[in-house]
Amino acid sequence: MLNDHRRFYTFLAGSFCASIGGWINFLAILNLATYRFDARPFDLVVLSAALLVPPILLTRVISKVCERHASTRVLVSALALTLLTTAALLWIGNFPAFLAVVALKSAALGFTDPAETTYVTSCIEDAQQSRAFRLLNLAQSMAKICAPAAGGLVAAWAGDNQTVQVSLVFIAVAIVLIAASNVRGRGAWARGASTTQAASAEANQPANPRATFTGAIVPLLLCVGTSFALGAAVNNQFPLMLRNQGFAKSVLGTVVSCSALGGVLGSLLPTGRSARRTELGALLFPALVTSGVFVAIGGIFRLPLWPGECLLALAFFMTGLVGARFRIACRLFIAERLADQVASASAAMQSTGMFMQFVAPCFGALLSSLLSTSAVFVVLGTLSAVSLAAVALRYGLRRDADSVEPATSPVRADPATAVVSD
Repeated sequence: MLNDHRRFYTFLAGSFCASIGGWINFLAILNLATYRFDARPFDLVVLSAALLVPPILLTRVISKVCERHASTRVLVSALALTLLTTAALLWIGNFPAFLAVVALKSAALGFTDPAETTYVTSCIEDAQQSRAFRLLNLAQSMAKICAPAAGGLVAAWAGDNQTVQVSLVFIAVAIVLIAASNVRGRGAWARGASTTQAASAEANQPANPRATFTGAIVPLLLCVGTSFALGAAVNNQFPLMLRNQGFAKSVLGTVVSCSALGGVLGSLLPTGRSARRTELGALLFPALVTSGVFVAIGGIFRLPLWPGECLLALAFFMTGLVGARFRIACRLFIAERLADQVASASAAMQSTGMFMQFVAPCFGALLSSLLSTSAVFVVLGTLSAVSLAAVALRYGLRRDADSVEPATSPVRADPATAVVSD
C-alpha cells in the first residue's frame, strides 16, 4: 500500500472514473455514427481518423503543456473540455459537425495519459512508482471490463443519448476527484506553476528541436510501435476471421473477456524490480512473448473448433497479461531512463501507438485478403519478432540508454502535488 501517498488513491479513483466515462463515450460515439447518421464504411474510416489523428498532430503541444503546468491542472482542464464536447454530442445534427466535435474531444483526451505519467513521476518516490503504475493500469483494465457492459445495458434500455449522459456523470466525478487529489492551496499552486513554468522555459531550449527523439526514447518508440501494430493489424479483421473459420459468435466475447482478465492479472502481479534501472529487455520480453503467442494462434486456427476455442481463450488471456506488463514497463522506462523528459516521452509514446492503430489495420486488411487466417497471424508474429530482435541487436539489452543519463534529481516537483503525504 502507498501509505504515505493517500492522495494518490483519490487520483486513482478519478482516473478509473475517467476511463469508464471514456469507454462508454467511445461506444456511444460508434452507435451514434452508425444509427443516427447512417455512417457508411468510408464514414467510419473518417471517424477513426477523428479519434486518433488529433493527439498525434498535437504531440509537441501536449508535451510542452504537461512539462510547464501542474499535472492535476492539465487533467482537470482536459476532462472539462471532454465534458463539454461530450455534452455537445447530444445536440449535433449533422455528420461533419459530429466529426469536428469528436476530433476536439480526442485532442483533449490526448493530454490525459502524459499528465498521469507526469503525476506519478513527480509526486511518488522512485521505489513506489512501479506499484503506482500497476494500480493505474489495473484501473484502466477494470474500466475496459466494466464500461462495455454498462454502456451496452444503458443503450439497450434507454438509448444512445442516455448512454452519453451516463458518460458525462463519470467524467464529472473524475474531474472532482482529480481536483481533490491536489494537496496545496490555490495560491501555492499558482506560485508553484509559475516557478515550474520559468524553469521549464530555461530547460527546454535545446539547440536541436529534434534532440528529444534520440537516445533511450528511440528503442522505446520502436518497441511501442511494433507492439501496437501487431494488435491493431487484426483487431478490425478478427470478427470476420472467426466467422470464416466457423467459430460461433460467442467466441469473440469469450476471447475479449479473457484478454481483459489477463490484463487485470498482469496489473496485479508485482514487477519484481531490483534497485537498478529498468532495462530495454523489460520492454522486449513481453513484446516478444506476444509475437510468439500470435504465431501460436496461427497454429490454433488449423485445429478443430472444440480445442481451438479453449486454446484461443488461453492465448488471448496471455496477450492481455503480457500486454499489461508491457504498458507498465514502458511507463517505468520513461520514469527511470527519461526522467528529464517524462512529458515529451509520454506524448511521443502515445502518438506512436495511435499512429500504428490508424495505419496497421490497412496492412492487416491487405494480408487478410491475400493469406489464410492462420498465415496472417504467423506472418504478423514473425515480422514483429524479427523487428524486436533487430531493436535488441541495434541497441543492446543493457546498453539501450546509457547515452541518456537520468535527471540528477529523483523526481521533478509538480507544483500541484509536490507533497502528497497527509
